[in-house]
Amino acid sequence: MEHFLTQFADAINLPDRALQPRDELRDLPNWDSLAILMTISMMDIEYGKTVSGTDLQACATVDDVYRLTQENPPEAE
Repeated sequence: MEHFLTQFADAINLPDRALQPRDELRDLPNWDSLAILMTISMMDIEYGKTVSGTDLQACATVDDVYRLTQENPPEAE
């Protein structure tokens, strides 16, 4: 989790802020459409996860975003 928190803070341009899992995304000063795009990119590069803006908009906390890194991708049919 600590590694994710550091990566996430860097992705949304808050490298000097200590994020906590329960932090509300809406309360983060840089949580905007650019931060969502940067998070999508970070998730793909660092975790091999494909998430959408809709996935991230459904997240309320930093922990919700972290949980997306832990989910298994849907199986191909």
